[in-house]
Amino acid sequence: MKLFGSDAYTRARNFLKTRARPLERALFEYRFEDGAETAILAALTVFQNEDGGFGHALEPDVRTPASSALATGMALNLLKVLGTPYTHPLVTRAVGYLTNTFNYTQKVWRVVPPGTNDFPHAPWWHDEEGTLAQTFDNFLVIPRAQIVGLLHHYAELVDTAWLAEVTEATVSGILTLESDAFGGGGDTLVYALSLAETETLPEAYRARLLPRLREVAAAIVSRDPAGWDSYVPTPLKIAPLPTSPVADLLDEDLQRNLDYLIEKQTANGFWEPSWSWGDTFPEAWQQAREEWRGVLTLDALTSLRAFGRLET
Repeated sequence: MKLFGSDAYTRARNFLKTRARPLERALFEYRFEDGAETAILAALTVFQNEDGGFGHALEPDVRTPASSALATGMALNLLKVLGTPYTHPLVTRAVGYLTNTFNYTQKVWRVVPPGTNDFPHAPWWHDEEGTLAQTFDNFLVIPRAQIVGLLHHYAELVDTAWLAEVTEATVSGILTLESDAFGGGGDTLVYALSLAETETLPEAYRARLLPRLREVAAAIVSRDPAGWDSYVPTPLKIAPLPTSPVADLLDEDLQRNLDYLIEKQTANGFWEPSWSWGDTFPEAWQQAREEWRGVLTLDALTSLRAFGRLET
C-alpha cells in the first residue's frame, strides 16, 4: 500500500495555493488548514447570477456565463456539504432558480441552457436539434437525481407534494434504465448515488434505489488500471470516500486505484483530467484544463486523506 508523502503533499499544496481558482484554494484551506468558510462563500458568490442560478464556468467544461441546472446543482451540493443553512441567500436564490426552471411537463431540468452553444464548451455539451437530450437520457438522471437529493436536504424551501412527485419520477426513471445507460464515464451512476446517499431522503426511496445501484456499480466499474488513463468509471469516481454506499463492493479495486492516484501526480503537483475537448476551442480548453487541475487535485487530496493514505 502506497502512502502519499510530505514532499508530494507540498507540491500539491503549492499548486493549489498558486494556480488553482480562488474557490478550490479556499476549499483546500478550509479542509486542510482550518481556513474560513466565509472565504468559500465569497468565492462561490462570483459564480451566481441575478436569477439565482450559477454559471460562469463553475463547471469548467461549460464556459457560458448563463445559469445552468448543472452548475447550480454543483454549487448547492457544496453549500450542503458546508452545512450552509436554508436561510442563506446563496441557498434560497439557488433553490428559487431551480423551481423556476423546472420543466413541469417532462418533470426534468435541462442540464445546460440552449445558449451554451454560443460559448466555448466541451463537445458533449453541444446541442444540435435535441442531441443533448439524447446524450443525457432526456435528463432523467443528470442533473435531476442530484438536484432532487439537494431539495430534500433543503426541503423547507419547496412544496412537499411537488417534491414527492418529482422524487417518485426520478427514482422510477433510474430504475427503468438498462445497465449500459450507466456506463461510459460513470456519471449517471454518480448522480444516482448522490440521491441515494441523501440523509434526508425518505427510506422507502433509498430501499428501492440502493440494491439496483450496488448491482450496477459492481458491473460497470473499471477494474483494470491500464484503462484508468481514459474517461472510465474508476473505483474512486464511483466511491470517492469510504462512506460511499458502494465502497464495500470495491475494496480491493479502491486500494489499487489509490495506489494509481498517488503514482499519477505530476512533477508540478497536480493531477491531469483524463479527457480533452479534441480540436474544439483550443484556447478555452487550456483554461478549462488548468481549472480542472485544481478541482482534481483537491479531489485527490480529499480522497487520499479519507482513505488514510496521507503520510502523517
